[in-house]
Amino acid sequence: MNKIIAIAINNYLDSSIPNLSNCVNDINKLIDVLSRRYEYDSIELFNEHEQTTYDFLYSALYNEFINSCQDDSILVLFAGHGEFNSTLGTSYWLCSDSIKNRTTTWFNLSELLRFFNVAPCRNIALISDSCFSGAIFENYRGGGLDAIEGKRSRQAMTSGGIETVSDGEVGKNSPFSLVLEGVLNANQSNNLSFNNLAENTILTFDKNRKQTPRAGSLSNSGHEGGAYFFKLKEVGRHNFIRPLQIPLEINDKIKFESEFEIPFFNENNYFESTYVNVFTQQLGYSIINDIRMFFSDDLEYHIERSNQTGYSIYVAYSIETINDRFLSIVISRCDYFGGNHENHCIYAINFALTPTRKITLADLLDCTGFNSVKEYLLQLVQEYEEEQCRDTLKRVISEYTGYDNFSEIPFSFNSHYLTIYFIDKVPHAIKQCGIMDIPIEKIKFRI
Repeated sequence: MNKIIAIAINNYLDSSIPNLSNCVNDINKLIDVLSRRYEYDSIELFNEHEQTTYDFLYSALYNEFINSCQDDSILVLFAGHGEFNSTLGTSYWLCSDSIKNRTTTWFNLSELLRFFNVAPCRNIALISDSCFSGAIFENYRGGGLDAIEGKRSRQAMTSGGIETVSDGEVGKNSPFSLVLEGVLNANQSNNLSFNNLAENTILTFDKNRKQTPRAGSLSNSGHEGGAYFFKLKEVGRHNFIRPLQIPLEINDKIKFESEFEIPFFNENNYFESTYVNVFTQQLGYSIINDIRMFFSDDLEYHIERSNQTGYSIYVAYSIETINDRFLSIVISRCDYFGGNHENHCIYAINFALTPTRKITLADLLDCTGFNSVKEYLLQLVQEYEEEQCRDTLKRVISEYTGYDNFSEIPFSFNSHYLTIYFIDKVPHAIKQCGIMDIPIEKIKFRI
Protein backbone atom coordinates (compact mmCIF):
# COMPACT_ATOMS: atom_id res chain seq x y z
CA MET A 1 0.00 0.00 0.00
CA ASN A 2 1.20 3.50 -0.86
CA LYS A 3 0.13 5.79 1.98
CA ILE A 4 0.29 9.46 2.99
CA ILE A 5 0.22 10.51 6.65
CA ALA A 6 -0.24 14.28 6.81
CA ILE A 7 0.07 16.47 9.91
CA ALA A 8 -0.71 20.21 9.95
CA ILE A 9 -0.74 22.43 13.04
CA ASN A 10 -1.86 26.05 12.80
CA ASN A 11 -2.97 26.68 16.37
CA TYR A 12 -1.22 26.16 19.71
CA LEU A 13 -2.69 26.21 23.22
CA ASP A 14 0.38 27.83 24.79
CA SER A 15 0.02 31.57 24.13
CA SER A 16 3.81 31.96 24.08
CA ILE A 17 3.90 29.82 20.92
CA PRO A 18 2.64 32.00 18.06
CA ASN A 19 -0.10 30.49 15.90
CA LEU A 20 0.69 29.85 12.25
CA SER A 21 -1.44 30.84 9.27
CA ASN A 22 -0.68 28.51 6.40
CA CYS A 23 0.14 24.98 7.63
CA VAL A 24 -3.29 23.43 6.99
CA ASN A 25 -3.48 25.08 3.58
CA ASP A 26 0.08 23.95 2.75
CA ILE A 27 -0.70 20.32 3.62
CA ASN A 28 -3.97 20.34 1.68
CA LYS A 29 -2.16 21.72 -1.37
CA LEU A 30 0.45 18.97 -1.17
CA ILE A 31 -2.21 16.28 -0.71
CA ASP A 32 -3.95 17.74 -3.75
CA VAL A 33 -1.00 17.48 -6.11
CA LEU A 34 0.18 14.14 -4.73
CA SER A 35 -3.21 12.42 -4.95
CA ARG A 36 -4.02 14.02 -8.30
CA ARG A 37 -0.78 13.19 -10.11
CA TYR A 38 0.79 10.29 -8.21
CA GLU A 39 -0.24 6.80 -7.12
CA TYR A 40 -1.53 6.69 -3.53
CA ASP A 41 -3.95 4.21 -2.01
CA SER A 42 -4.58 5.86 1.34
CA ILE A 43 -4.42 9.36 2.84
CA GLU A 44 -4.68 10.09 6.57
CA LEU A 45 -4.99 13.68 7.74
CA PHE A 46 -4.31 15.04 11.23
CA ASN A 47 -5.06 18.76 11.54
CA GLU A 48 -7.53 19.29 14.38
CA HIS A 49 -6.34 20.09 17.92
CA GLU A 50 -7.28 16.74 19.41
CA GLN A 51 -5.41 14.92 16.62
CA THR A 52 -2.20 16.93 16.92
CA THR A 53 -1.53 16.64 20.65
CA TYR A 54 1.66 14.95 21.81
CA ASP A 55 -0.10 11.83 23.10
CA PHE A 56 -2.23 11.45 19.99
CA LEU A 57 0.61 11.87 17.49
CA TYR A 58 2.97 9.61 19.41
CA SER A 59 0.37 6.83 19.61
CA ALA A 60 -0.87 7.27 16.04
CA LEU A 61 2.58 7.31 14.43
CA TYR A 62 3.83 4.43 16.57
CA ASN A 63 0.86 2.28 15.58
CA GLU A 64 1.10 3.25 11.90
CA PHE A 65 4.72 2.21 11.61
CA ILE A 66 4.92 -0.90 13.77
CA ASN A 67 1.77 -2.25 12.08
CA SER A 68 2.91 -1.49 8.54
CA CYS A 69 3.49 -4.27 6.01
CA GLN A 70 6.70 -5.15 4.21
CA ASP A 71 5.53 -3.86 0.83
CA ASP A 72 4.15 -0.55 2.16
CA SER A 73 5.55 2.83 1.23
CA ILE A 74 4.71 5.66 3.62
CA LEU A 75 5.13 9.39 3.05
CA VAL A 76 4.91 11.60 6.15
CA LEU A 77 4.11 15.29 5.66
CA PHE A 78 4.47 17.77 8.53
CA ALA A 79 3.80 21.50 8.70
CA GLY A 80 4.06 23.33 12.00
CA HIS A 81 6.49 24.78 14.51
CA GLY A 82 9.81 23.11 15.20
CA GLU A 83 12.51 23.53 17.84
CA PHE A 84 16.15 22.50 18.30
CA ASN A 85 18.07 21.60 21.45
CA SER A 86 21.68 22.61 20.78
CA THR A 87 22.97 20.71 23.83
CA LEU A 88 21.50 17.41 22.69
CA GLY A 89 21.68 18.18 18.97
CA THR A 90 18.06 17.11 18.63
CA SER A 91 15.19 18.45 16.51
CA TYR A 92 11.57 18.52 17.71
CA TRP A 93 8.08 19.16 16.42
CA LEU A 94 5.85 21.32 18.60
CA CYS A 95 2.47 19.64 19.06
CA SER A 96 -0.75 21.58 19.53
CA ASP A 97 -0.55 21.09 23.33
CA SER A 98 3.24 21.56 23.65
CA ILE A 99 4.50 24.03 26.26
CA LYS A 100 7.19 26.40 25.08
CA ASN A 101 9.56 26.01 28.04
CA ARG A 102 8.97 22.30 28.68
CA THR A 103 10.88 20.07 26.26
CA THR A 104 9.17 16.92 27.56
CA THR A 105 6.01 18.13 25.79
CA TRP A 106 7.78 18.41 22.43
CA PHE A 107 7.81 15.54 19.91
CA ASN A 108 11.42 14.38 19.71
CA LEU A 109 12.25 13.45 16.12
CA SER A 110 14.70 10.87 17.42
CA GLU A 111 11.61 8.95 18.57
CA LEU A 112 10.17 9.18 15.06
CA LEU A 113 13.41 7.75 13.65
CA ARG A 114 13.09 4.83 16.09
CA PHE A 115 9.62 4.16 14.70
CA PHE A 116 11.12 4.22 11.21
CA ASN A 117 13.86 1.81 12.28
CA VAL A 118 11.50 -0.89 13.58
CA ALA A 119 8.86 -0.44 10.87
CA PRO A 120 8.55 -3.49 8.58
CA CYS A 121 7.66 -1.30 5.54
CA ARG A 122 10.22 -0.99 2.78
CA ASN A 123 10.12 2.75 2.05
CA ILE A 124 9.55 5.77 4.28
CA ALA A 125 9.94 9.40 3.28
CA LEU A 126 9.50 12.48 5.45
CA ILE A 127 8.87 16.05 4.28
CA SER A 128 8.92 18.50 7.18
CA ASP A 129 8.15 22.20 6.80
CA SER A 130 9.22 23.39 10.25
CA CYS A 131 11.99 25.31 11.93
CA PHE A 132 15.22 23.58 12.99
CA SER A 133 14.28 20.30 11.32
CA GLY A 134 17.53 19.83 9.42
CA ALA A 135 19.46 18.16 12.24
CA ILE A 136 18.12 14.69 11.42
CA PHE A 137 20.27 13.84 8.39
CA GLU A 138 23.22 11.84 7.31
CA ASN A 139 24.36 12.53 3.75
CA TYR A 140 22.82 10.26 1.13
CA ARG A 141 24.91 8.53 -1.48
CA GLY A 142 24.42 7.53 -5.10
CA GLY A 143 25.00 4.28 -6.91
CA GLY A 144 22.43 3.95 -9.68
CA LEU A 145 19.07 2.18 -9.77
CA ASP A 146 20.51 -1.30 -9.32
CA ALA A 147 22.14 -0.22 -6.07
CA ILE A 148 18.89 0.95 -4.52
CA GLU A 149 16.12 -1.22 -5.97
CA GLY A 150 14.54 -3.53 -3.39
CA LYS A 151 16.44 -2.07 -0.43
CA ARG A 152 14.84 -0.32 2.49
CA SER A 153 14.84 3.48 2.38
CA ARG A 154 14.42 6.11 5.07
CA GLN A 155 14.72 9.59 3.54
CA ALA A 156 13.69 13.12 4.42
CA MET A 157 13.51 16.66 3.14
CA THR A 158 13.11 19.68 5.39
CA SER A 159 12.30 23.31 4.67
CA GLY A 160 15.55 24.42 6.29
CA GLY A 161 18.57 23.37 8.26
CA ILE A 162 19.08 24.26 11.91
CA GLU A 163 17.35 27.60 11.40
CA THR A 164 14.00 29.32 11.49
CA VAL A 165 11.87 29.08 8.35
CA SER A 166 9.11 31.24 6.93
CA ASP A 167 5.38 30.48 7.26
CA GLY A 168 4.71 32.84 4.32
CA GLU A 169 2.11 35.54 3.91
CA VAL A 170 -1.13 35.07 5.82
CA GLY A 171 -3.68 33.15 3.78
CA LYS A 172 -1.14 31.91 1.25
CA ASN A 173 1.49 29.15 1.38
CA SER A 174 4.93 28.88 2.88
CA PRO A 175 7.82 29.53 0.43
CA PHE A 176 8.96 25.91 0.81
CA SER A 177 5.49 24.51 0.17
CA LEU A 178 5.03 26.66 -2.95
CA VAL A 179 8.29 25.45 -4.49
CA LEU A 180 7.69 21.81 -3.54
CA GLU A 181 4.18 21.89 -5.00
CA GLY A 182 5.52 23.46 -8.19
CA VAL A 183 8.16 20.76 -8.63
CA LEU A 184 5.62 17.98 -8.07
CA ASN A 185 3.23 19.59 -10.54
CA ALA A 186 5.88 20.09 -13.22
CA ASN A 187 7.41 16.61 -13.03
CA GLN A 188 6.95 14.40 -16.10
CA SER A 189 9.05 11.45 -14.98
CA ASN A 190 7.05 8.27 -14.37
CA ASN A 191 9.26 7.47 -11.38
CA LEU A 192 10.48 10.57 -9.58
CA SER A 193 13.04 9.62 -6.96
CA PHE A 194 12.98 11.36 -3.61
CA ASN A 195 16.54 12.54 -4.23
CA ASN A 196 15.57 14.16 -7.54
CA LEU A 197 12.55 15.82 -5.95
CA ALA A 198 14.79 17.21 -3.22
CA GLU A 199 17.45 18.41 -5.64
CA ASN A 200 14.92 20.15 -7.89
CA THR A 201 13.24 21.76 -4.89
CA ILE A 202 16.55 23.08 -3.52
CA LEU A 203 17.67 24.35 -6.93
CA THR A 204 14.34 26.11 -7.52
CA PHE A 205 14.18 27.68 -4.05
CA ASP A 206 14.82 31.45 -3.96
CA LYS A 207 18.50 31.98 -3.11
CA ASN A 208 17.64 35.26 -1.39
CA ARG A 209 15.50 33.53 1.25
CA LYS A 210 17.04 33.21 4.71
CA GLN A 211 16.53 29.45 4.74
CA THR A 212 17.93 26.57 2.72
CA PRO A 213 15.98 23.31 2.32
CA ARG A 214 17.93 20.15 3.12
CA ALA A 215 17.57 16.53 2.14
CA GLY A 216 19.23 13.22 2.80
CA SER A 217 18.95 9.74 4.24
CA LEU A 218 18.14 9.33 7.91
CA SER A 219 20.64 7.91 10.36
CA ASN A 220 19.61 5.22 12.87
CA SER A 221 16.33 4.68 11.04
CA GLY A 222 16.79 1.45 9.11
CA HIS A 223 18.05 3.05 5.89
CA GLU A 224 19.81 0.47 3.69
CA GLY A 225 20.53 2.54 0.61
CA GLY A 226 17.15 2.21 -1.09
CA ALA A 227 15.01 5.06 -2.42
CA TYR A 228 11.46 6.33 -2.19
CA PHE A 229 9.78 6.99 -5.56
CA PHE A 230 6.80 9.15 -6.51
CA LYS A 231 4.99 7.17 -9.21
CA LEU A 232 3.19 9.28 -11.80
CA LYS A 233 -0.24 8.13 -12.91
CA GLU A 234 -2.63 8.83 -15.75
CA VAL A 235 -5.42 11.17 -14.72
CA GLY A 236 -8.84 11.09 -16.33
CA ARG A 237 -11.36 13.91 -16.56
CA HIS A 238 -13.13 13.09 -13.27
CA ASN A 239 -10.18 11.72 -11.32
CA PHE A 240 -10.05 14.69 -8.98
CA ILE A 241 -12.04 13.05 -6.18
CA ARG A 242 -10.12 10.97 -3.65
CA PRO A 243 -11.17 9.21 -0.44
CA LEU A 244 -9.63 10.87 2.61
CA GLN A 245 -9.36 8.74 5.74
CA ILE A 246 -9.67 10.41 9.13
CA PRO A 247 -8.56 8.22 12.05
CA LEU A 248 -11.08 8.02 14.88
CA GLU A 249 -8.45 7.34 17.56
CA ILE A 250 -11.02 6.34 20.18
CA ASN A 251 -9.80 4.78 23.44
CA ASP A 252 -8.06 1.57 22.35
CA LYS A 253 -9.82 -0.43 25.08
CA ILE A 254 -13.11 0.04 23.20
CA LYS A 255 -13.37 -2.77 20.65
CA PHE A 256 -14.87 -1.72 17.36
CA GLU A 257 -14.60 -2.10 13.60
CA SER A 258 -14.46 1.09 11.60
CA GLU A 259 -14.11 2.64 8.18
CA PHE A 260 -14.19 6.41 7.92
CA GLU A 261 -13.82 8.12 4.55
CA ILE A 262 -14.83 11.56 3.36
CA PRO A 263 -14.11 13.04 -0.10
CA PHE A 264 -11.02 15.08 -0.87
CA PHE A 265 -11.23 17.21 -4.02
CA ASN A 266 -8.16 18.01 -6.09
CA GLU A 267 -7.87 21.20 -8.09
CA ASN A 268 -10.17 21.07 -11.10
CA ASN A 269 -11.97 23.21 -13.66
CA TYR A 270 -15.40 22.95 -12.01
CA PHE A 271 -15.10 24.58 -8.59
CA GLU A 272 -12.77 25.90 -5.88
CA SER A 273 -11.56 22.65 -4.33
CA THR A 274 -9.93 24.31 -1.30
CA TYR A 275 -13.23 25.97 -0.35
CA VAL A 276 -15.20 22.72 -0.66
CA ASN A 277 -12.59 20.68 1.26
CA VAL A 278 -12.92 23.00 4.26
CA PHE A 279 -16.60 22.06 4.62
CA THR A 280 -16.14 18.32 4.09
CA GLN A 281 -13.28 18.15 6.59
CA GLN A 282 -15.19 20.20 9.16
CA LEU A 283 -18.12 17.80 8.83
CA GLY A 284 -15.83 14.78 9.18
CA TYR A 285 -14.29 16.09 12.38
CA SER A 286 -17.72 17.05 13.71
CA ILE A 287 -18.87 13.43 13.31
CA ILE A 288 -15.75 12.18 15.07
CA ASN A 289 -16.29 14.64 17.91
CA ASP A 290 -19.90 13.44 18.33
CA ILE A 291 -18.70 9.85 18.61
CA ARG A 292 -16.00 10.75 21.13
CA MET A 293 -18.45 12.74 23.25
CA PHE A 294 -20.83 9.76 23.25
CA PHE A 295 -18.12 7.43 24.55
CA SER A 296 -16.78 9.91 27.11
CA ASP A 297 -20.12 10.02 28.95
CA ASP A 298 -19.59 6.50 30.30
CA LEU A 299 -16.22 5.19 29.14
CA GLU A 300 -16.01 2.16 31.43
CA TYR A 301 -19.46 0.95 30.33
CA HIS A 302 -18.51 1.20 26.65
CA ILE A 303 -15.23 -0.63 27.21
CA GLU A 304 -17.08 -3.52 28.85
CA ARG A 305 -20.04 -3.47 26.46
CA SER A 306 -17.90 -3.33 23.33
CA ASN A 307 -15.99 -6.42 24.45
CA GLN A 308 -19.29 -8.26 24.83
CA THR A 309 -21.09 -7.24 21.64
CA GLY A 310 -18.53 -5.55 19.39
CA TYR A 311 -19.02 -1.97 18.19
CA SER A 312 -18.85 -0.71 14.62
CA ILE A 313 -18.62 2.68 12.92
CA TYR A 314 -18.82 3.18 9.15
CA VAL A 315 -18.73 6.54 7.38
CA ALA A 316 -18.80 6.71 3.58
CA TYR A 317 -19.68 9.23 0.90
CA SER A 318 -21.31 9.49 -2.51
CA ILE A 319 -21.24 12.28 -5.08
CA GLU A 320 -24.83 12.78 -6.21
CA THR A 321 -24.26 15.65 -8.65
CA ILE A 322 -21.16 17.15 -10.20
CA ASN A 323 -21.52 19.38 -13.22
CA ASP A 324 -20.90 22.95 -14.34
CA ARG A 325 -23.56 24.33 -11.98
CA PHE A 326 -23.77 22.19 -8.86
CA LEU A 327 -21.95 19.82 -6.53
CA SER A 328 -24.06 17.63 -4.22
CA ILE A 329 -22.36 15.38 -1.65
CA VAL A 330 -23.93 12.84 0.71
CA ILE A 331 -22.02 11.46 3.70
CA SER A 332 -23.67 8.52 5.44
CA ARG A 333 -22.92 7.18 8.88
CA CYS A 334 -23.88 3.78 10.29
CA ASP A 335 -22.88 2.80 13.80
CA TYR A 336 -23.69 0.13 16.32
CA PHE A 337 -22.86 0.77 19.97
CA GLY A 338 -24.50 -2.21 21.64
CA GLY A 339 -28.13 -1.09 21.51
CA ASN A 340 -31.16 -2.78 20.03
CA HIS A 341 -30.38 -1.66 16.49
CA GLU A 342 -27.91 0.15 14.28
CA ASN A 343 -28.07 3.94 14.01
CA HIS A 344 -28.14 5.59 10.60
CA CYS A 345 -27.44 9.27 9.90
CA ILE A 346 -27.33 11.17 6.63
CA TYR A 347 -25.33 14.36 6.17
CA ALA A 348 -25.34 16.34 2.95
CA ILE A 349 -23.40 19.36 1.67
CA ASN A 350 -24.40 21.19 -1.49
CA PHE A 351 -22.66 23.86 -3.52
CA ALA A 352 -23.60 26.14 -6.36
CA LEU A 353 -20.63 26.84 -8.62
CA THR A 354 -19.15 29.79 -10.52
CA PRO A 355 -18.60 31.20 -7.99
CA THR A 356 -18.38 28.31 -5.54
CA ARG A 357 -20.67 28.78 -2.54
CA LYS A 358 -22.45 26.51 -0.06
CA ILE A 359 -26.26 26.49 -0.43
CA THR A 360 -29.25 25.54 1.72
CA LEU A 361 -32.61 24.13 0.69
CA ALA A 362 -34.09 27.64 0.71
CA ASP A 363 -31.32 28.84 -1.61
CA LEU A 364 -32.14 26.07 -4.08
CA LEU A 365 -35.94 26.04 -4.15
CA ASP A 366 -38.04 28.61 -5.96
CA CYS A 367 -41.04 28.97 -3.63
CA THR A 368 -42.94 31.45 -5.80
CA GLY A 369 -46.64 31.24 -4.98
CA PHE A 370 -46.04 30.02 -1.42
CA ASN A 371 -45.65 32.03 1.78
CA SER A 372 -42.68 30.04 3.07
CA VAL A 373 -40.42 27.06 2.48
CA LYS A 374 -42.49 25.17 5.05
CA GLU A 375 -45.71 25.70 3.08
CA TYR A 376 -43.99 24.61 -0.13
CA LEU A 377 -42.60 21.43 1.50
CA LEU A 378 -46.02 20.53 2.87
CA GLN A 379 -47.40 20.81 -0.64
CA LEU A 380 -44.60 18.59 -2.00
CA VAL A 381 -45.36 15.98 0.65
CA GLN A 382 -49.01 15.99 -0.35
CA GLU A 383 -48.19 15.54 -4.02
CA TYR A 384 -45.26 13.14 -4.03
CA GLU A 385 -45.00 11.25 -0.73
CA GLU A 386 -46.52 7.79 -0.29
CA GLU A 387 -49.73 7.75 1.67
CA GLN A 388 -48.43 5.74 4.63
CA CYS A 389 -45.71 8.33 5.27
CA ARG A 390 -47.62 11.48 4.38
CA ASP A 391 -49.02 12.29 7.83
CA THR A 392 -45.71 11.60 9.54
CA LEU A 393 -43.79 13.96 7.30
CA LYS A 394 -46.44 16.65 7.50
CA ARG A 395 -46.19 16.55 11.28
CA VAL A 396 -42.38 16.69 11.19
CA ILE A 397 -42.40 19.68 8.83
CA SER A 398 -45.16 21.51 10.71
CA GLU A 399 -43.34 21.09 14.04
CA TYR A 400 -39.89 21.88 12.67
CA THR A 401 -38.09 24.35 14.95
CA GLY A 402 -34.66 24.61 13.32
CA TYR A 403 -33.21 27.66 11.69
CA ASP A 404 -35.40 29.72 9.37
CA ASN A 405 -36.09 28.30 5.93
CA PHE A 406 -35.02 24.76 6.88
CA SER A 407 -31.36 25.62 6.49
CA GLU A 408 -30.31 22.69 8.70
CA ILE A 409 -32.28 20.02 6.84
CA PRO A 410 -29.92 17.88 4.72
CA PHE A 411 -30.77 17.35 1.07
CA SER A 412 -29.15 16.14 -2.12
CA PHE A 413 -30.10 15.95 -5.77
CA ASN A 414 -29.16 14.10 -8.91
CA SER A 415 -30.53 13.93 -12.44
CA HIS A 416 -33.67 12.13 -11.25
CA TYR A 417 -34.65 13.28 -7.76
CA LEU A 418 -34.35 15.97 -5.15
CA THR A 419 -34.01 14.02 -1.89
CA ILE A 420 -34.73 15.60 1.49
CA TYR A 421 -33.59 13.73 4.61
CA PHE A 422 -35.83 13.88 7.66
CA ILE A 423 -34.37 10.58 8.84
CA ASP A 424 -33.29 11.88 12.26
CA LYS A 425 -36.74 13.44 12.84
CA VAL A 426 -38.87 10.29 12.64
CA PRO A 427 -39.09 7.26 14.97
CA HIS A 428 -36.72 4.41 14.23
CA ALA A 429 -39.56 2.00 13.39
CA ILE A 430 -40.59 4.17 10.42
CA LYS A 431 -37.17 5.41 9.26
CA GLN A 432 -38.21 4.67 5.68
CA CYS A 433 -40.57 7.65 5.94
CA GLY A 434 -37.67 9.97 6.70
CA ILE A 435 -36.37 10.09 3.11
CA MET A 436 -38.48 12.07 0.68
CA ASP A 437 -37.81 11.83 -3.07
CA ILE A 438 -39.28 14.45 -5.42
CA PRO A 439 -38.93 14.12 -9.20
CA ILE A 440 -36.33 16.64 -10.26
CA GLU A 441 -38.39 17.83 -13.23
CA LYS A 442 -41.07 19.01 -10.77
CA ILE A 443 -38.63 21.32 -8.97
CA LYS A 444 -37.97 24.87 -10.05
CA PHE A 445 -34.54 26.03 -8.98
CA ARG A 446 -33.83 29.59 -7.80
CA ILE A 447 -30.23 29.46 -8.96
